[in-house]
Parts: sequence; structure tokens; C-alpha cells
Amino acid sequence: MRRVAITGVSGYVGSLLAGRLADHPEVEAIVGLDLLPPSKASPKLRFHQRDVTEPFDDIFQSEGVDAAVHLAFIVRPTRDGTRARTVSIEGARNVVAACLATDVRHLLHFSSATVYGAHPDHALPLTEETPVRPNKGFQYAWDKAATDRILEDAPASSPDLAVTLLRGGVVLGPNAKGSVGSKIFQRLMLRIAGHDPLIQYLHEDDVVDAIVSLLESPASGVYNLGGDEPLRYSQVARLAERPMIPMPRPIIGGLIDASWAMRLQSESTSAGLDFISYPWLVSNEKLKSATGFACRHSTKEAVLGYLQALGGQD
Repeated sequence: MRRVAITGVSGYVGSLLAGRLADHPEVEAIVGLDLLPPSKASPKLRFHQRDVTEPFDDIFQSEGVDAAVHLAFIVRPTRDGTRARTVSIEGARNVVAACLATDVRHLLHFSSATVYGAHPDHALPLTEETPVRPNKGFQYAWDKAATDRILEDAPASSPDLAVTLLRGGVVLGPNAKGSVGSKIFQRLMLRIAGHDPLIQYLHEDDVVDAIVSLLESPASGVYNLGGDEPLRYSQVARLAERPMIPMPRPIIGGLIDASWAMRLQSESTSAGLDFISYPWLVSNEKLKSATGFACRHSTKEAVLGYLQALGGQD
């Protein structure tokens, strides 16, 4: 991995990864693609302002890219579902096309464990053999599943291209302010009455460590990555020193959907409530056995890292 391309380089994970690769002795150049410029500059970073829905073979060719990390994705809920799906599907197709048209030998996609869905009948922990079953109405997971399928098919066109799908859990840490994972920490946290599932949080450092490790020693296939030592949802609220009120799901769901419809909030619809109703814990065993990689931080450490960066309260 001498010249690594990162789509979505200006996002939460992308900016952390670019910073880590800037210090990597084997990396000569980081080729960043995004609509927004990165917040931090680096002598190794070569930024290209490009929408991933437009082809970017020319960038990979001119920059001599030999490895690519695909992070560009619309993560937040949006009222423009068509745009979100276009970014997902066309972005995936274009990154595959750019790799196949050039000398890229490894493509890594940071996917999501939400593709397995959160369901009451799940056999836990979820493994890479667990059927992909996104929850109804949760577009992010459906788009991630569609993207995964596109990337999984890529090696059929080029057996020399190694493709890694890293299905991660919710990412949190000191730099997570404003991220999707941080949105759960409201001044008043609501819980679905009768449900207090175990939750995994994945420390941002472990995400970057895992990606760098897989760039150093590519491993084809699907690998899960979730935070160790999960916590109950109520335990997360106590760590955050937030009051938590249990309410019936129809009431919470109705309030969320009504406020979304009236544009009183733009954080979420009720489609994500299954993820705080049922546990969706993933196993890291395949990644550990195949690569030796293990997370250094627990779920609790990921939560505390975020809270401490905020001064404990916001």
C-alpha cells in the first residue's frame, strides 16, 4: 500500500484514517476524494474534490493508486432517499470501476453490521454467515447491503483484486461529536418499555487500526468488527449521566415520526428503534483468527472517550 485512495476522506472515519496513514512509513501518498475539503492538511495528502456519483478512474490512474478504502456514504437519515441511494449505488460502482481500470490490488469497504438487522429471533453473536436482513424502513442498512453486493461481485471481473468488506458497529470516541453514534446521547434518553438490549460501541481508534492492519496484510472476504464487552442501554445512560425514561414503543415511534414529518427534527425516523429494542451483537472471531487483529478498547472505553472529550456533559 504505497498510494492509498480514500473516498469520503473528509468524514469522521476518513479524516482519522488519513491522519494515521500520513504517519505510516510505507505510505507515499494519500489520494483523498470528497465534496468537502479535509479539515487537516498533510504533505502526503492529495485532495480531489469529486462527487463519487461521477466516475473517477482518471484520478486513480494519474495518482497511481494501488489500494483504496471506500468510505463515501450518506450516513444520516435524509428526506432525499433517492439521493442517498444514488450515492450508495453509484459510489460503489464507480469505486469498483476505478479499481478495475487501474492497478489497484486491494479495495476495502467499511460497511455496517446494521445489514444483519436488529431482530428478536437473532442467534447471537452475529457472524459473517448470518443472513443479511436489514430492518424495514431503515434505508442506511438497505443501502449498505446493496453496496456490499456490488463490491462482493467485483473479484469476478478481476481475480487479482482483493476485496475486503469490514462490517463495523457504531463508532464512537473522542472525535465523535456530531457523528451518528453521538446522537443517542440526548439530555433525556428514551428507552423502549420492556427492552434494555446489550449494545456494542466501537472505539474510533480500533476502526482505524483494523483498516490499517488490513491494508498492510489484505484479507479478502467479509469480516465483522464490533466493540468488546457490550453494555446494557441503561448502563450507557448511567455512564453519560443522562436520565432515561421507558415509554411504550407506539408512543416513542409516533412522537419521532410526527416530529420528522413536521420538520421539527431531522435526526431520525422511527425506523431505527429496533436497534435499541433488540441486541445485534457481532462476533470478531473471524477477523481475529484470520488476521490476529483484536480491539484494544471496550464499549465502555469508547463511550467514556466520547464523553470525556465533551467534558462529561453537553
